Amino acid sequence: MPQKRTGIVGYIIIAFLVGLLGLFLYDLLFSAPDHRTGVVIEKIFVPASSVTGSGVGSMRRGNYSVTSQKEEQWIAVVKMENGDTLRVHCHPGHYKAKNVGDVIHFKKYEGKLLHIEYFAHNEEED
Repeated sequence: MPQKRTGIVGYIIIAFLVGLLGLFLYDLLFSAPDHRTGVVIEKIFVPASSVTGSGVGSMRRGNYSVTSQKEEQWIAVVKMENGDTLRVHCHPGHYKAKNVGDVIHFKKYEGKLLHIEYFAHNEEED
């Protein structure tokens, strides 16, 4: 009998985790973005980099190494009309087309349930 109860608890935990993941994905993918406008006050380019390590922590786990690649990022620091300063992620073409002092249109994505937020340049309005 105890093994049967442990199995049911395991299924409940798995169902809870799947439901939590589903809630996260639903909130991230289906919440409508807000359209915003601001003035570019600074442009930041973060170059790509790669990091290579020999294992987890300080322990070597075999005769191999692990490489992680970080992609390039183009970020515009934007000042809103209300005085807030935000970091907006741009595509390379948008980053090159905008200069300090230019007006930029972007979208604020914020999950309505979990309030996960990020900002992205909106090419449709430019």
